[in-house]
Amino acid sequence: MSAPLLVMSLLLPSAAPVEEHRELDAALQALSEGDFESALSRVEAGLKRIRDETHIARLHLVQGEVYAALRQYSKMEAAFARALESDPDVRLDPERVQPTVVTLFESLRERLQGELAIDVEPSGAELRLDGRPLGQAPWRGPVPIGTHTLEVGPGKTALQVKVRPGRTEQVRVVLPPTAPEGTPFSGLAFSAQIRAAVGLSPLSGVGVEAGARLAGTYVYGELNATAGRQFGASARLGAQAPELVGPLTFFLSLDAYALGGPALFGAGLSTGASLPLSTRLALFAELSGRWLPASASYGNTHLLGLAGLRFTPGG
Repeated sequence: MSAPLLVMSLLLPSAAPVEEHRELDAALQALSEGDFESALSRVEAGLKRIRDETHIARLHLVQGEVYAALRQYSKMEAAFARALESDPDVRLDPERVQPTVVTLFESLRERLQGELAIDVEPSGAELRLDGRPLGQAPWRGPVPIGTHTLEVGPGKTALQVKVRPGRTEQVRVVLPPTAPEGTPFSGLAFSAQIRAAVGLSPLSGVGVEAGARLAGTYVYGELNATAGRQFGASARLGAQAPELVGPLTFFLSLDAYALGGPALFGAGLSTGASLPLSTRLALFAELSGRWLPASASYGNTHLLGLAGLRFTPGG
């Protein structure tokens, strides 16, 4: 490529915006000087060359101002309507334009409408436009022109939509999936557990545990009965993290214990990890620290390592 052509190619991308501003500025200057014929000529020249919708809208505004000054109100309204078709958010400068012309322009904006067609997947989501309820998706209907804030669903997914006069703005929103079964408070999932505990008495040894688990990826509760070397019952409330390392999940819980023979009541803290083997079966391992009142048979603190299988029917 020759040097002149290279220079031309570098200058062309920036030339268009300069040209757009030049025609608009020239039209505004002619308007301010009362040279309406020259202002209209500049507008027509700009409309032939300019492709940017915002600049096209501003040129039509100048055109409408000229017709307003000439008291050709039907042509003024047509020019203002074309400005709003190009950019429904365009506005006159109230510091430069006569208030009566601004009022006429804004009244035209209020009269013009477009159509909004909203499709949401899944359907049935609640819709709000600029804070006002529209109903449920899918929805279609007339709305004022301009840029609006559309809120979709209970999570209020928000997006900006621009509605132009006489046109239909199609909007399609795909909402994120709702929380699947097994998320917090989605219901009870009954589970049976076989546990092997290694540690200090009274709970070391092999035991069988069955209970009800409040299904939850993040929050869970259990009420268990244990039959092993020592009968007991426990209640736990804990949090389980989502999958962090491959399929592994980690959990932490606060525990309460009741043992029989002699009757003892205590508390503890457990932490561990769970590895799903199938949709119903999981292998877990945990470290449990427990405090019980001292008695003739047991000390008051116990640290146990536990491992076992958890089976959840219908999981």
